[in-house]
Amino acid sequence: MMFLLFFLVFISCGGLQQRVSIADYILVSNGKEVIGNKNLNAFIFENNLKKLPIEQFLVAKFNTNNYTQNDFWITIDKDKYKIMIYDKADYEKYFISYNFAVVNVEPQNIKSIDQRAFIAISMINSNNEDCLDDNSLYQNIAVNYLKKLKDEFYNQ
Repeated sequence: MMFLLFFLVFISCGGLQQRVSIADYILVSNGKEVIGNKNLNAFIFENNLKKLPIEQFLVAKFNTNNYTQNDFWITIDKDKYKIMIYDKADYEKYFISYNFAVVNVEPQNIKSIDQRAFIAISMINSNNEDCLDDNSLYQNIAVNYLKKLKDEFYNQ
């Protein structure tokens, strides 16, 4: 009987997957598809649930009036880029939130109960090239821009 109990506990725990903690950000593959491109890479970081949703922050930052907008054209050093925010459903579809562990758990003062625990952003240039790909000449530009955007979002 004791052996059976031990076996059941062992089997039930054996299927658990190690979850990744994201200290600052992580680049993950297998995101959305864009015409002429394989699945995009994404810049993922933990959401600050005490702040407004990222889409509202970006609408205010880029002075648009569309609160459902998930993509924004930006200019960096005279070059045009498009950042694409994954909504909650797309995030789950492409990245599955249980792969990542939430570090900052503070349920009080949450601005919206439907916010996701992590934010994912993909970035392409005007030629639809994935700027976050490891082989991209734009990866450094994209990562630096997205890190600054993340910090600005955290400090709003």
